[in-house]
Amino acid sequence: MSSIVDILKSSTPKYELTLPSSGEIKKFRPFLVKEEKLLLMAKESSSEIEVIHAVQQLIESCVEEMENIINLPMFDIEYMYLQLRAKSIGETVTPKFTCPKTSETIQTKINLLDIEVIKTKNHTKKIKISDDLILHMKYPNISIMENINRQNKKEEQVPLYNLIVNTIDTIETKEETIDSDIISADEMENFVGNLTKEQYEKIIKFFQTSPKLEYEIKYKTKDGKNRKFKLQGLLSFFK
Repeated sequence: MSSIVDILKSSTPKYELTLPSSGEIKKFRPFLVKEEKLLLMAKESSSEIEVIHAVQQLIESCVEEMENIINLPMFDIEYMYLQLRAKSIGETVTPKFTCPKTSETIQTKINLLDIEVIKTKNHTKKIKISDDLILHMKYPNISIMENINRQNKKEEQVPLYNLIVNTIDTIETKEETIDSDIISADEMENFVGNLTKEQYEKIIKFFQTSPKLEYEIKYKTKDGKNRKFKLQGLLSFFK
């Protein structure tokens, strides 16, 4: 005779999602009541890295055949979370934000299934720094975010600076291609610190045009003006 827990598990629905980075189709189930506690605890902490870890655990538990999840781009992680959230708790959320023009609090209702990863045309991970130097970038992932979190706690550096240091994948010269894994942290920081303003801006453009979870909200403020506001990233939808 089957246990009531086994019977319950066998009746759990399955859904499909498509990874934005690869187009690979994955099957998943809704998260359970006991797993939702992870989200509630992470939400209470107000820590971005704890939120990321909670979402990581949910994905590992609910999405089938997930390997090397810490190396997936964060936009994959964020997208999978929204799909899980939609099928587990409900498809609509009512986020609040502060209007940057009038400072009034705006609350709106959005459908999570309407949110997609935005991809910019002509975006590239290959950045030509000079005629003799090309950087190959990688997208932020859980492993990188953990490293940045540790660095930001220890060092008095701008978070964006640490992000750049951690997302250079390889450095290509005319003679060789150097993997960032064999470059010391101090040497990589020194390398980034010696970029010209123009070269630095080229790397910033990589982040500005990278695929991202984004949703544009249209609303009207008390002064009668129509305005727009973009929600971006995991924390914006972590409700």
